[in-house]
Amino acid sequence: MSGVVERWARDTARAAVGVAGAFAGMKAIEVLRPPVIAGDATAPENDVGMRELPRAYFFSAGAVVAAPALGGPTLPRVCGPLGLLLEVASVGLRVWAMRTLQGHYAHTLRVVDDQPVIRDGPYRYVRHPGYLSVVLLWFGAALSSRTVVAPALTLTAVGTAYRHRMDAEDALLRRELPGYAEYAATTGRLVPRPGGR
Repeated sequence: MSGVVERWARDTARAAVGVAGAFAGMKAIEVLRPPVIAGDATAPENDVGMRELPRAYFFSAGAVVAAPALGGPTLPRVCGPLGLLLEVASVGLRVWAMRTLQGHYAHTLRVVDDQPVIRDGPYRYVRHPGYLSVVLLWFGAALSSRTVVAPALTLTAVGTAYRHRMDAEDALLRRELPGYAEYAATTGRLVPRPGGR
């Protein structure tokens, strides 16, 4: 019985490190964010996801830490360190996206005068690399628990919240940003399109 308790304690500690890494990664992203070009933040789409995203993060954190206690199938040992590496890589992706967009990378959904459609850096491959980075960040945290249930719950919660946010952002950009519809037709949201850029 003590072996089961030791394994549970070890797996829970590993999951807690993964969750701490996710929150630390999100803090690092905010610290590294470039200054934002001022603009109108009153678009009706702006509120979409703003309350849903924090709920998804905290639900995911709870799911990751609780998953070892739930039992069920486990993932290979390599998934623990792989999850932590994925968290670091996802912060790198977000920083790359922010630096590519420069002052246009904002919390709010808005279009400012003379805003271009960016097709460089990670935007050459996907339309929403910043959102992809946070999905990968939380997926990495979930992998660190080495359970099957944590990644499933985390991808469902965070993925659904970001899908709603992407729907709102795409609608706004198609309506307000000249050239975005053509860009969207050739570039995938989170996964590069075969034969795309």
